[in-house]
Amino acid sequence: MRTLILSLLLAFSAAAQAGQTLRIGQHVLTVGDTATHAIALLGTPGYREPVENRFGARIGERWQYARDDGHVVVLTIIDGKVGEIDDRRE
Repeated sequence: MRTLILSLLLAFSAAAQAGQTLRIGQHVLTVGDTATHAIALLGTPGYREPVENRFGARIGERWQYARDDGHVVVLTIIDGKVGEIDDRRE
């Protein structure tokens, strides 16, 4: 029983980690990397929108990139660092 639970937890943690990285050619962008590193790898975002907390205070930005392979990459930048990576298919 313990082995089954441990296996399930390990599988879920591996899936969660996979969503926190983005491969760009031979480079990898990871949650926690700087916004400057993201711009160096992906260039200037095609669209930026503010991210606000529930009181309306600006806490960061959401950057959108249209990729050649039909994906749209959305990065959430909080305090100058990548807080979330969302790789979507159009």
